[in-house]
Amino acid sequence: MPEPLDQENLTNRDTIIRLAQKVFRHHPNLVAQIETPMGPVVIKWFGWRSPIRFYLSPTLPGRAWTSWEVAQALDKVAARTPRPIYIYTRRRHGFIIENYLISASINPHQTLRVFLKSDASRHMMEKAVKDLALSIARMHKGGIQHRDFTTANFLVNEQGEVYIVDLNRARLRRCLSNKRRLTDLARLNFNARNPELGAHLSHLFFKVYRAETGIAIDWEKGYRIFRHRWQRLKGWKKRLRRPFRRK
Repeated sequence: MPEPLDQENLTNRDTIIRLAQKVFRHHPNLVAQIETPMGPVVIKWFGWRSPIRFYLSPTLPGRAWTSWEVAQALDKVAARTPRPIYIYTRRRHGFIIENYLISASINPHQTLRVFLKSDASRHMMEKAVKDLALSIARMHKGGIQHRDFTTANFLVNEQGEVYIVDLNRARLRRCLSNKRRLTDLARLNFNARNPELGAHLSHLFFKVYRAETGIAIDWEKGYRIFRHRWQRLKGWKKRLRRPFRRK
């Protein structure tokens, strides 16, 4: 573990917040940047979205462990993700009580969502989208399905390099069918600061993705079909949850 951090302090959310130079997220997962002699690191302390997931935890690997395994797999296929440094999981009678991951910090950075809306040059945006397409194509060729490709789950550094984060939902498979690839890609949103730029970046992404994967199908058409399905399903889920939300 990076000094001067210690296991006892990092099992306490309040202590992590006190030590943090920056807190990126509070709930349900706490994500914070902490300075160490080796440089800034990010700790992700996994919380629970619902009691059901806690009660199922004896049957599942910890999310920190899943993130660690997927990060190692991404490194093997040359897809960018922050370097994992340390993981910790404590169970009681099989139930996960504490669970966190420490990784290297990409500092400074913007999320891809913010970057696409920024005043970055067209050249820099093209560079970032090409880098994104290469990483995702290599990830998919390696049998890794992310399962949460929102633009908030990609970090863009000052050089236009893109890092894949939030790996705890990912799955390692022998190979990915085109359907699973498109299910992953359907969550990507190429909304940029104007529609013309967004359409251009989307076309560029799939051009690079197709060339890297070597699979000659109409990825753009498939993306539009699967994204429409995903948006419709998302709308149904929102309507079903609405009566149960607190007012």
